[in-house]
Amino acid sequence: MPLVKIEIRTGKPIEYRQLLIESLRRAFMDALQTPEAALWIRVCERKEENFPMPPGRSADAVLIEASLMPGRGPRAKRALYEAIVGHLARDAGIRPDDVCIVLYEPPIENWAEHGEAFAPSR
Repeated sequence: MPLVKIEIRTGKPIEYRQLLIESLRRAFMDALQTPEAALWIRVCERKEENFPMPPGRSADAVLIEASLMPGRGPRAKRALYEAIVGHLARDAGIRPDDVCIVLYEPPIENWAEHGEAFAPSR
């Protein structure tokens, strides 16, 4: 049940924002075999004055934060990074240098859906 947040500067058309969501959806499904129904992906837009870009980044840079259930090894995470960058480059024309990805892995007891905590065996 990945929770994915894509942060961009405000002002992009709706089609572009939807393209980002679909690119990330495909990346998670391809790299981690995540079921589509388990994905929560949202785009958060920030005003330019609230989202300064580090040197070397363009105004099209994206910051991606994803919370995942723990247990994936470095190889799976690397495959996810590559899938995200690849899909964003192909689908939306985003340069790899403009993509920053951070993964978080909260303990399983911190996850719940439908009002019920996930069992450790999930």
